[in-house]
Order: sequence, then structure tokens, then C-alpha cells
Amino acid sequence: MRTPTATGIIRRFSARASITLVALFAAVCTNGVQASLSEGRHIQLEQLPLIDALIAVGKNSDISVIFPTRLLKGYYAPAVEGHYTTLELLELLLHNTGLEVRPINTHVVAITPAEYDSTAKPGMTIIEEISVIGRSITGSRIRRSDIEGSAPVDIISAPELRLAGSQTLGEFLKYVPAVSGNSTSTAISNGGNGTATVTLRGLPANNTLVLLNGKRVAFSGGLEGDAVDLNSISPAAVDRIEILKDGASAIYGSDAIAGVVNIILKREFDGLFVEQYYGESDRRDLETLTTNLTWGKVSAKGSLLFNATLYDQNGIFSRDRKVSSDADSRARGGSDQRSSAVPLGRFTLPGDQVVTLDTDADNVPLPGTEAADYRPATDEDVFNYLSQTSTISPSERQSFYLAGSYQIGEETTLEGDISYTETSSTITLAATPLFTAFEDVPIAVAADNIYNPFDVEITDARKRLLELEPRRQGNDTKTLRANFAVDGYWGDLHWNTGAYWSKTEATETLTNLVDGNRVQRALGPSAQCLGYDIDGCEPLNIFGPPGAIDEKQLAFIAVDSRSEGNTKLYGLNFNVGTTFAGTAAGPLEFAAGIDLRHESIRFLLQGRSAEDTFIGGGTFDPTIGSRNIREAYTEVQIPLVRRHPGIHSLHMELAARHSIYSDFEKSTTPKLGIRYRPTADILIRAAYSEGFRAPSLNELHRGGSQTQAFLVDPCSNPQNTRVLPGCSQLSDDTRIQYLTVFGGEVNLKPEESSNRTLGIVWTPALNPGLVMSLDYFQIKQKNVVDASGQFILNQNAYNNLFQDRVIRDENGEISRILATFINIGQREIAGFDMSWKYQWYSLDSNFMASFNASHLQKFRDQIDPSAPSSNLAGTFSDEASEGNGSLPKWKLNTGIHWSRQNLEASYTINFVSRLRETIPRTSIQRHIENWMTHDVQFSYSLPIQKGFRFTLGADNLLDKQPPFSAAAFNDNFDARTHDLKGRFWYARFSQSF
Repeated sequence: MRTPTATGIIRRFSARASITLVALFAAVCTNGVQASLSEGRHIQLEQLPLIDALIAVGKNSDISVIFPTRLLKGYYAPAVEGHYTTLELLELLLHNTGLEVRPINTHVVAITPAEYDSTAKPGMTIIEEISVIGRSITGSRIRRSDIEGSAPVDIISAPELRLAGSQTLGEFLKYVPAVSGNSTSTAISNGGNGTATVTLRGLPANNTLVLLNGKRVAFSGGLEGDAVDLNSISPAAVDRIEILKDGASAIYGSDAIAGVVNIILKREFDGLFVEQYYGESDRRDLETLTTNLTWGKVSAKGSLLFNATLYDQNGIFSRDRKVSSDADSRARGGSDQRSSAVPLGRFTLPGDQVVTLDTDADNVPLPGTEAADYRPATDEDVFNYLSQTSTISPSERQSFYLAGSYQIGEETTLEGDISYTETSSTITLAATPLFTAFEDVPIAVAADNIYNPFDVEITDARKRLLELEPRRQGNDTKTLRANFAVDGYWGDLHWNTGAYWSKTEATETLTNLVDGNRVQRALGPSAQCLGYDIDGCEPLNIFGPPGAIDEKQLAFIAVDSRSEGNTKLYGLNFNVGTTFAGTAAGPLEFAAGIDLRHESIRFLLQGRSAEDTFIGGGTFDPTIGSRNIREAYTEVQIPLVRRHPGIHSLHMELAARHSIYSDFEKSTTPKLGIRYRPTADILIRAAYSEGFRAPSLNELHRGGSQTQAFLVDPCSNPQNTRVLPGCSQLSDDTRIQYLTVFGGEVNLKPEESSNRTLGIVWTPALNPGLVMSLDYFQIKQKNVVDASGQFILNQNAYNNLFQDRVIRDENGEISRILATFINIGQREIAGFDMSWKYQWYSLDSNFMASFNASHLQKFRDQIDPSAPSSNLAGTFSDEASEGNGSLPKWKLNTGIHWSRQNLEASYTINFVSRLRETIPRTSIQRHIENWMTHDVQFSYSLPIQKGFRFTLGADNLLDKQPPFSAAAFNDNFDARTHDLKGRFWYARFSQSF
């Protein structure tokens, strides 16, 4: 972990700032424009086709414009010259078209039909949306005018991303109210892999489908390959994020059970934009530097855009914050989670006598060469591993993105994009622990081992190998994506076809591990280990104080592991959409398409034979698998009633997708949606859909891997001994880690789900800046796939099941747990989403206030189909112990945004309600406090230098520390929900040309 110094900060900042300084120098002779909806400026626009005029307004005003395409052909915008705001200019361009401007937020507007305008063109109710970048709203393949579909979709624009200090998408999405559970990020140390994922509704990341520009990409979730790594996408390249909070297997296929996160990248930009960001915490750590450069050119025939981002963030050690500095949390109402693998050793002698190395009067450890150097061990002879671990890992990212389009004739457009990203992170783990009785290879200290002072065989020896230094886990990924498509019209038929390809290469290195076979020999009989120069074996001294293991011994046992591999995805698709003569209520809208793709995964542990075993991590068998998928979908929207008493409009949506996988049976998933407007101001929407998730290639083909998992053995509780069917003996109550072996299972069934939503949206015509919505959601899921060591252990203890998976020795101690993936149960999730937004515009200022909240009413997780389900809403159970993470009943954010001419300010509140947890190894429950943070940001554009903007902000302005959690294995708080860094200051300089 790097500690920033003034000299180091200046040196690193200078290298990054060179691009920015060039931009500032060039700004002397170059002017740039970046306007919002209410900013007035001089406009000179020649007469153009309306489509081209709207595109020009969107580009020049730095806003996203959702507008009609095919049905606007034939319309021309008048020549305009004068001083106008963006809103006034759009209204002028739309005069006499039957369309009107509908602001979505300060940086996104939609062009929609004027409901009561008699001049509307016949068929104008079917507007093929699409914005400057030409994509449909997530959740439907049909291009329509009503941006409110039968299921709720949140749209987060690029300017809204910039209102946060977050420099990664994972960090930003963590605060979205619909996100909860076990997402990953670089804030996860032990158990993390440097990736960032998103988990809607508290379901695992592989239950949320992440799309890039509406298309699938290869999973890049480290060596497990089950989800898309958000760290592989630069926020600077993002135009907007659309979050569909409903199941969407009928539209997109597998994985879209909790919802869809569609990340849409920028397609067009005219000019040059350079930005430099610097931030650090109030404690002068977590130094973060980001440099962004975007260049683009737009012509009458096409466009070209290039973006480059360099990101570098330092880390934080657990010991750097009070809440995370000590694994013994009894003083806070928790438990002692320190490790029994201690630097002075812990040895169980015949007669169950447990001893540890003693110290002299000056607290200096004795040499450990005779039995008299030892004393009986107590419960306080344990090791605080948090003194060595990282809590936020240092990380870097370099990303490059190129997008272009070219128009062939009036009806056909070629478009494509290529992106390349490299990411790296380094996680620091405590020095390797040795548990001779519980390792994968049987290890015992021989009675005649030259270092054994007790002259008896010791099968249970525990030692923290500090001489090896802390373990370092390095994760490096390289992600390459390419997408090419042809888009066009054939009469009234819109069509597009394309090819897409993506590949992620991942490497994980673990240093300062121990070779189990060599340790076994080094602790064995002296006659079989005479010295490395004699017989190639160096005896190991685990009985002395720290430092007793010398360089020769370390050289013999120390080993590093390196795992590498890749995930690939490539495919072809073809889509069509059109309208047909329908009912008196309007034409019928139709879309259909096919998708053919291939997926593969391949990960290997390099330089390892089948006999090798590592202590401290890094052991797994090869993971190799592939499959082919063929899918076809159809979608139709049928207007049923229009302009009848009590019914302003009524639409029905039908969709279905048929999927054929080469490695399991076929699947067909339907959807039914209703959109009912009793008046033009009110929309009532409802949807029912069925979904599925095909077992991932990792779940099917994952090679056997092992870890010392943090679990609770019910048989370690004296009250359960000879009471529970599976607890005939009392096991060791000082153990918190158990050797657990994971692996794939080729006979898994797909997960199946049903989703229901019901909501209401109010957009009062008398107050066009106000939007309010309330939506109910319910997800029922069965055949849940999981690899839960805790589930298997509980079933073994309480019901005497899985005797072949829980292996105990003659003393009742667990030797290992076999936890391959299985279909284990079902879930039911239900709750409400609510939001309101108010926007007000004047000639020289904007004001917006917003509120977004999610209420989790029910999260029933029935792991065992034969057992009653329990409602986990409002609880926390750590992922490290096979839990579902934080499932707060309430999660919300609210804030205000104000701008006036050159000044812009925002204030945001994030809130997570309190949680209930069970203190480990007890039945005692306690509450985790609610958590609220305040973020502020101020921006100023220099009036004397067009295009230059300075931003100053603070996340967590009041320095609210994360609430203590007794059940959190990593650092005594849940980093997936809360944040450790405290007050974080940042500054940003940008210049547009």
C-alpha cells in the first residue's frame, strides 16, 4: 500500500496533468460550448431536416435528445438566428409538427407527441425513438414514443454520473436504492478479486444481466467468470445507464431475473474534451487520480469518437481505521474473531493439553527448544489478522474506446465500436496460517523431528508464518470488445444485423504461500529430512518465536501460485421492427429477431502438477467449458382502447423468447404487460413475466478448489452435543475456519423465476416538471444454484444429511467440507420502489429536486426445500459465511441540483436503514445502525474562457463512519453496502474545445 507524500503527489499529478495543461494552453485560441437546458446563447442554425437539426442541438448542448426518426422524414426545421435557451430552441424547431419537448432531467429530454394537437401527422403515435446515439429504451426492442413502459426503468445520464465523486461504475451503482446484497468491488479484501459487480434486489450478481450498448459481453468476474466486471468500463465513456427493475428473460434471455443494467456508451462527439480529477480522503489516504480525454468528429455522413482514461487509486489498510483495526469486537458488542493460528504457535499435546510459547519478564518470547518454554494456552492467545490486511485495495485502470458510424445512402448506416481495458489490483492478506490437522494434505509433527521439544507426535499444530510476510493477491485483467452492425430501413421495416465479440483474460497471483507436501516432509521424521544439501529437504522449525524459520527453511517451503485463463463470447444477431394496421386505437408495433452466440471459459493453475497442494490459497483444478446458444424472440404492442370515457389509452405488450442451449434443455419465457392511462397525466402499468438463468460455465465446469472458509459448526456448541442428530461429539469451539472444497456440477438445472410488477406514474400536465411513481415488485425463484458450505454443514448437524460431504475425524473435528454447486431451494422477494422528481427552468437557471427509494418488504430464502422459509428482509449475513449480505428494508437517496449561468451546485443524501444480525457462534441478535451520508459538489465555468470548468466536491461531508457489524468477517463492517473512507475531497478540471 502506498502512502502519499507531498513530493509523490506532485510527481504523479504532474505526469497526469500534462494533457490537461496542453488543453489549457490551447484554450487561449479555442472556444468550447457546454450548455444546459436553461443556458442562453447565440444560435445560428441553417434550414435542415428536422432529424439533423435535433441531432445538432443534442451535440452542441451536451444533452441527450430522445426523438423520432423514420416518422419525422419530410419535416424541415426553420433557419434560426438569435439568443435562445436549449429548451426554447427545441420548442421552436418543433413548431407545427405535433410534437413537444418533455424534459426527463437537466441533461435528457424526450420529444413526444402533443396529446391534443390536431396537427399531428397520421400515425404519429408510433415514434421510433431514439436518441442521438440511436438505441431503444432498455426492456423493449420496440421503438416507441411512450418512454414509460410496462416496467420501471431508471435512466442515469452522464452528467448525473459526474455529480458523484465516484470514479468507478461499481462505486456509483452501490448507492442505487435497488442495489443490495453481495456485490463486489476493490473494497472487498479477503474474498475479493479486484472486480466490481452489481446485484439488483439482493440477488447474486449472475441474476442481473449487464449489457453494453444493448449487447451481451463476456463475463469477466475474475477467475470465477460469472458476471461482467464494471471496472472494465470507463465512466468517462458512458452516455447513460438504463436500469430495468424487472425480469426480462422474454426480451434478453438468461440472467435477467432481478433486472437489466444496460450501459450505453457515447457514440458521437464533436471536438476535444480533456479532464483531470484528483481526490483523497480527509485522512490523506486513498489518493485517486483520473485523466480523461475524448475526441470526436461529426460529418454529414458519419462520426468518429475516441476516449482514453487513466485511473489510479491508492488503498487503505484495515489498521488505518478504528472500526476495522481489530478482529476482537467484544467491546462493541460483537465476538472475538481472531485466529488461533498465532505467531508463537499453538500445539495440542496428548491428553488434549493445548500449549503456546511463553515469554520472559520483558515479554520476549523464549526460544522454544524445550517443553519448559511453553505454558497452557488461553482464549487470549490468538492473532489479530486485521493488523496486516488491506481493506481497500490499490487499483489501476487504462481504457481505450473507439466508436464510429458511416451512412450509406439515406436508409443504411454502418456502425461499430472497439474497446480495450486493462485493470490491476493488489489485495494484502494476513501471513499464511498453518493448521496441520485440517489441511488438504495430512500433516503431523513427528515425535523425533529435530525441532519438536515434546518428543511426541503432534497432529494439531497451529502457526502464523510471519517470516513469509503478508500474502499478496494480484489480479490483472485485459478486456477486448468489438461490435459491428448495419442498420437500415426497407420501406416501413426497420432492420439491423451485427456481429459482436468479447474476450477477457484474467491472471491471479498469490505470493507467500506454503507447499503442503514440503511442509509435510519438513515436519516429519528427522531421518527423512536431513537438510537441503543432503537429501533435498530442510527441516521446519514452527516451535520457535517469530524469526526462528530461517532463509533456508523459507526457501524450501515458500511457493507462489499463478492462475490464468480467459472467457470468450461471440455471436451474430438480426432484428426487425415495423408497424401494422391495428385497431381503431392505433397501429400494432412489432419486433422480432434471432441471436446466435458461443460462450467459453478456460482457467488453469500454471506450473502445478496434480500432486501439488498449497497452504494459504491458490489450489484449484482446471476449469474448461463451452457451449452454443440459439435464440429467437418476438415482441408486439397492441393498442386496445384510445380516447374513451375513463380510458385515455390502453396498450397490451406481449413478448416471448425461445432459447436452445447445447448443454441443457430448451427454454421458452413469456411476458405480458399492460399500460393503462385513465387520463393523459396518469399511467398505471403492470407486467408478468417468466425467466430463467442457465447455470454458468463456471458453475457447470469449475475445477475443484479449496479455501479455509469462515463457517460456524453447530457441533461446537455444547448445547447441541448429543442433541442434534449429526452432533455425536463436541468439536473445537476455537475454530472459525474450515477446509472447504468447491467445484462444478454438470447436472445442474437452470434457475426459474416468475416476476410481477404493478405501478403508477403521475406526470401532471399543469406542472410539467413533476414526475412521481410508485411500483410494487415480486420475484419468485426456484432451483436456486449455490455452493454453500454452511448449508451443507447445517444439514449435516441438524438432520444428519450429507455425511459424504462433511468429513469428520475420530474426535468429531471437521477435516473437510465438499461444497460443489447444487440446486438447493427457492426464494421470494417483494417490495416497493418509489420516486419523485421536480424540475423547474427559467431563462437563466435550472432547479431539480429528486427522491428515489426502495423498500424491501420480503426476502424469503428457503435454502432447504423441506424446511420453512425465513424472511431475511432487514438482515445482514456475511457472504464470507455463505450469507446474502445486507438486505436493508429501506435504501434511498435524495438531493437537489441547481445551476445559474456559470455556476452549478448539488447536494445529495444517501441512506441505508438499520439491519439485524446474529453474533457469530451465538444465538444473540443485535442491530447494525442506520447510515446516512451527505455529498456536495460545486462547479464553475469561467466566463472569460469558454469550455473551462472547475469542480470541487466532498463525498460524506460529515465524515460518517460505517456502522459496526459483529457478523462482518472483513473489517467489522459491510463494505458492499457501507463505506470506510470517510470524508473524501476531490477536484476536477475540464476543458472542452
